[in-house]
Amino acid sequence: MNPMPVVMYLMGLEAEHGLLTELGFAKRPHPEGIGSSLYLREEALLHSTGLWYRGVLYHRPRERFYRAPIPPYPPAVHPGAEPLDFAEGLAHFLPFLKAYEDAVAQLRGEGRERFLRRLPPGARRHLKDWKALFAGGTYAQAS
Repeated sequence: MNPMPVVMYLMGLEAEHGLLTELGFAKRPHPEGIGSSLYLREEALLHSTGLWYRGVLYHRPRERFYRAPIPPYPPAVHPGAEPLDFAEGLAHFLPFLKAYEDAVAQLRGEGRERFLRRLPPGARRHLKDWKALFAGGTYAQAS
């Protein structure tokens, strides 16, 4: 199960629409000027190439989790990063991801249906995993 490509795509859309700042993330330029901005919130950091939460990094290009300090910021992976089993990394992220989805649903007052219909092919093949992870929540009302 790998819902992370869908998670990352949706977070990218929310960054574009200014929703991340409404959710308490501070937008900052990447210190090395690499790609998109960083979105920082207590215990979390988002970049288009990765999501870090409480000492664990999901690295999007490799679709892997690492136990890693920050900095360096994504797309870099700390040289001392310890690869984690995917299931262990995802379990670590679950409280954050579920709270995030709840907050998005509360702000938007709608499900994800229209956004999930327009997923790029790389994320679309993981939609069933995303739905399984969030089954039962108001955010999972997409078909």
